Amino acid sequence: MQVLGVLAGITPLYLSAKAEFQKFQVSVCRSSELGRVLDVGELDHFVKLSNALIEFRIIDIKPQIENSQFEAYTDGSRIEDDCGFSVCILKNEHPFKIFKFKLSKNNTVSQAELAPINFAVCWTLENGFKINIYTDSQSSVEALRSTRPRSAFVIETKNNFYLAGNSVGLTWVKALVGDPGNELADHDAKLATTDGENMNVQTPLSYVKFKITKNLMKDWQYNWENYDSDSGKRDRSFVPCVNKNLLVHNKCLLYFLMEHGPFPCYLHRFKKLNSPLCPCGRPGDADHYVFHCPLTKEPALNHRVEWFKIFLKNRECILRLENIFRFCGDMCNRLNQY
Repeated sequence: MQVLGVLAGITPLYLSAKAEFQKFQVSVCRSSELGRVLDVGELDHFVKLSNALIEFRIIDIKPQIENSQFEAYTDGSRIEDDCGFSVCILKNEHPFKIFKFKLSKNNTVSQAELAPINFAVCWTLENGFKINIYTDSQSSVEALRSTRPRSAFVIETKNNFYLAGNSVGLTWVKALVGDPGNELADHDAKLATTDGENMNVQTPLSYVKFKITKNLMKDWQYNWENYDSDSGKRDRSFVPCVNKNLLVHNKCLLYFLMEHGPFPCYLHRFKKLNSPLCPCGRPGDADHYVFHCPLTKEPALNHRVEWFKIFLKNRECILRLENIFRFCGDMCNRLNQY
């Protein structure tokens, strides 16, 4: 069953159940113990719409305000496991202050784009300035304008916008078009991933689910590598890594991988043939007819993993395998008559 599950891209039921239970513990039960096990730190959480004040849910974010004293360009970046953001405060088109913060590896790019906007609004509230904020993250602007926010982090940012009132404007700008302020923020955001001051932003549930799924795949791979049956060892030579997107649906390929079908070795096990040998004198198993037998011609690649990858995408390979099965079926019928 484990072999068929791998070939069909279906995770074992007990691993899937464990993953779903962990997701439930984190998202519904808010299990801090599981958070420590997963090493995800403090978790972001969903807020019921009924618990969010209507004035915070529906806010009027102006694209620009008049008589602003500063312009703030914000950007976030993630390079492999390093995540950070920058806030570049400009006055009269010249740099006034540049803030760079490094986030946790658990934070997402979306958070790295939204966090600097929130920081710029808080900076404005603390200092009593008027400011226009520019971001190249359209998703952040849409999240703030949404009337049905669920993330506590998004709602906190919306609350700060509400408190700022007419002191803050927010505009989306297109990235990589030569805007000096946006280019500066992009450059500093990349630097912030390694050199920025540490800032704690709650881990999103999407990352927790990603990590649980990653652990599931790791456990599944471990079980597959330690599956010691003969069929498991043979099939690992073709499919060394588990993959949810793998779906082997061709019946001839399934028979071949399972070593079932009209092969002398297989039929001999059930006393359907007197000998397990091919007419060429070698053991007549599935590998023999696909890779070695002179009667089936066109020997396949010796590297099994590459052969399997090519087979999944090549119609001619599929037709060849089907022809081999027909040949073996006819041959076994003739042998059975003797």
